[in-house]
Amino acid sequence: MIKLVRVDHRLLHGQVVFSWTRQMDINHIIVADDKVPNDPIGKMALSIAKPVGCTLDIIPFSKLAQAVEQNKNKNIMVIVKGPQEARMLCEILPEIKEINYGGVAKKQNSREYGKAVYLNEEELKETREILSRGVRIYIQQVPTASVEHPDFSK
Repeated sequence: MIKLVRVDHRLLHGQVVFSWTRQMDINHIIVADDKVPNDPIGKMALSIAKPVGCTLDIIPFSKLAQAVEQNKNKNIMVIVKGPQEARMLCEILPEIKEINYGGVAKKQNSREYGKAVYLNEEELKETREILSRGVRIYIQQVPTASVEHPDFSK
């Protein structure tokens, strides 16, 4: 069962992943990305960052539905890099109703929508597409932080 879907440009990293896996009782992490599965160094880094007690799939989007089905008896956290990937995830898994925007990097022509979430026009368009599907988006860095509900209509 998918317990958490998170957008984070850093994918797996430090205390953030550890705090979410503990809080949500996550025992399987799926990193969905079309580039990282073909990057041996990136895959190795993610494998090292994985919390003990969690299994990990680093897969392209084409294998996402199959990976979720194969692990449906586990508590799953799905992580993607950004809003475009989150929209793709929603197309593949229409049962997704909530996404945690944990980190979208600041870049040129981006605007701050919450702590550690900066969207440019394309990312804002992707975010609005997700919202139009009835998916709730919230910003929360770690489980103990307050939840932000930004206005993506601006």
